[in-house]
Amino acid sequence: MPDPVRIRKVGMNDNDDTVVALETSEILAKHTKVTAKEFGSTILDRQVASEKYTVGQEIARGGMGAILRAEDCDLQRTTVLKAILPDSKADPVLFDSFIAEARLTAGLEHPNIIPVHELGVLPDDTPFFSMKMVRGDSLGQVLQRLSSGDQVYLDNYNLYTLLTIFRKVCDAIAFAHAKGIIHRDIKPDNIMVAHFGEVLVMDWGLARVTRGGGEDVAESPTLFSNKDSDQTQLGIIKGTPSYMPPELAKGLANEVDHRSDIFLLGSTLYAIATLESPYSGDDVYETLSNAESGNFVDPAIQAPEREIPQELCNIISKAMAYERADRYQSVEEFATAIDDLLAGHTASVRRSFAAGEMIMREGEQGTEAYMITCGEVEVFKEMRGQSVRLMRLLEGDTVGEMAVISPAPRSASVRAITDTEVFVITEPLIQRGLDKLPPWMDKIVTALSDRLRTANASIHPLMQGDCSYHVLNQLRLLYANCGTPTVDTLSDKRTLALNTENAIAEISTMLCVTRDPVIRVFAWLLKAGVLKPLGSDRCFVPNFQLLADFTEYCRKQTGTPTHFPANKHATTLFATDAELVVRHVVPGTAGSGEEMKTIVQYTPQKIMGCESEEGIADCFEKLYNELTMTVAR
Repeated sequence: MPDPVRIRKVGMNDNDDTVVALETSEILAKHTKVTAKEFGSTILDRQVASEKYTVGQEIARGGMGAILRAEDCDLQRTTVLKAILPDSKADPVLFDSFIAEARLTAGLEHPNIIPVHELGVLPDDTPFFSMKMVRGDSLGQVLQRLSSGDQVYLDNYNLYTLLTIFRKVCDAIAFAHAKGIIHRDIKPDNIMVAHFGEVLVMDWGLARVTRGGGEDVAESPTLFSNKDSDQTQLGIIKGTPSYMPPELAKGLANEVDHRSDIFLLGSTLYAIATLESPYSGDDVYETLSNAESGNFVDPAIQAPEREIPQELCNIISKAMAYERADRYQSVEEFATAIDDLLAGHTASVRRSFAAGEMIMREGEQGTEAYMITCGEVEVFKEMRGQSVRLMRLLEGDTVGEMAVISPAPRSASVRAITDTEVFVITEPLIQRGLDKLPPWMDKIVTALSDRLRTANASIHPLMQGDCSYHVLNQLRLLYANCGTPTVDTLSDKRTLALNTENAIAEISTMLCVTRDPVIRVFAWLLKAGVLKPLGSDRCFVPNFQLLADFTEYCRKQTGTPTHFPANKHATTLFATDAELVVRHVVPGTAGSGEEMKTIVQYTPQKIMGCESEEGIADCFEKLYNELTMTVAR
C-alpha cells in the first residue's frame, strides 16, 4: 500500500473550509512520477550537493573557469555551471577570486545581471557555481553578424534596437555601482541578448568592491571578498585591451573607479555604432599602447557607411574622454543622454528668430530643415539685386527639406516676417523616427531619398564615380603644407599631424563634394595603416612616400591625366617672406642624394606696391573682381 499523502494545514478560506497543501516532495512526485519517498531519499542520501547535476559539454572557457552545460535533475531544467580550472584551483589568490565572483554575482540581484543559483562542489572536488542558462547570442556575436551583412540580423537589429539593448546594460551597471561594485571588463562579449528580449551582463570575474561601497555591501561584509589582488600591484593589467580606459591600460589600479566602467560602456557603445572595437593594432602591445594614449578614430570616420548620428558620436566621445573628470560622472547621467537621444530630444532643437532675421540664405550649404511652430516667414530669391518673394509660410509648414536629403546649396532664402519659432529637423532625427516604424515604411522613405540624392549628386563629376585619387592628392598636398609638428605616442619620434575633422572639411571644400566620400577614404586609410590616429581628433602619415606612391597608383588606375612627371623624391617646403626652401630626399638614402634649393621670393611691395594687410586685401578684391569679369565673358 502506498504511503498516505501528507498534508499540512495552512489556514481557513471564506467558507470556513480547511485549506491544505501537499508537501513539496509529494508535489514533485505528482509531476515527475517519482514517489515522495524516492525523492526524499535522493536528497537525503547525497554525499555532495552537486550530485543533483548531470554535467554536459563545455560551452566556453575563461581565465579562471570553464562554462559547462548541465541538467538540474531536481528541478528538471537546463542550467550552466562555471567550474574552476585546475590551475586556478591550485592558486590561492585565483581560488579566492573565483569564490568572490560567485558571491558577488549572487548578491547582484537585478533583471539585467546573470543570476547565480548555487555554489557547490562537483564529484571530483571541483568548486562550481550554477547560473541561468541564457538562450541567445552575445552582443558581440550580434555585432559580428551585422558586420558580415547577415540580413536576418540587419532586419532585427537597427540602431534604435541596439541602443535599447545598451540602455538595459546601463541599468545593470548603475545598480552595481550603487552597491559599490565596478565591473572592469564591460564589452559586447560579456553581454547576452536572449531570444525574448532579455539582456544580461555576464562575467563579473574582474569586478571589485570599491571603498565607497553601497549600503548593502556595508551591511554584508562577508558577502564578497574584500581582497583585490591588483590593488597593490601597480602595472598588473586586467581586462580587454581593445576596450580599455587609459588608466586600466596603464595598470594604474588606484585610478580605476566607476568612471572606468563609464569608459567601458562608451567603448561598448562605440562597437555598437561602428561594429568595430575602439582600439586595434598589429599585436596586443600596439593595441595596449593605443589604449594608453586614447588613440581611437572618431566613430563617424571609422564607419562612414553606418551613418552614425553626430549626437551619438558626441555621447561616445564624452564617455571615452581621456581624463576621468571629462567623462560622464555617473552611469545615470550617461543613461539620460541615451534616453534623450532615443526620444529625439538631443536633435529636436527649437530655435527662435526675431522679425526680419534670416533663417537660411540662398547658396549656403545646409544640413537642416525647419518646421514652423509659430510665426510667419517669407521665402525669396535675389534676382538682379532685387528680392523676389516666392511664397509665405505659416505655422505647420516646413522649409529647407531638401537639405536632409541632398547636400546641394540652398536654392532660396528664408526670412522671419514676425517673431518665429522653428523645430529643427536633421537627417539623424528622421532616421530615428523611421527606425520606430514598420520596416516597409523605412524602406520606402529611404528609397525615395536615395533616388533624389542620386539624381542631385549626378550633376557633379566627382560624385558620379570614384573620387579616391582626388581625395588622396588633396590629402598629400594638405599634409605637406598644413601639418603641424608633434610627437608620435607609439615611437616617441617627431612627426606632422592634421586635425582629422578639419582635414576632411577642407578637402570636401576644395573638391566641392560632400563629406561622405572624403570620410570613406579616410576610414579606409586608417584601417589600412596609411594614416594613423593620434589621440581621438588628429592623425598623421607614418610614411609620406608611401602615401605619394599610392596616390600616383590610384591616378593611373582611374586614368586621370597629369601633365607632370612622377616625382621620385620626398619633397618638403619651408617658406618665409624672403625665400622658399625646397628640400628633396631620395628614398632609401641616408644623407646622400639630398638636395637643398633656395628659390627667390619677391616681396608684396615689389609685386603689388603695398605691404600692409589692408593694402593687400584691397588689391585682392580688385584682382578678384577682374578675374570674375574675365571668366564671365
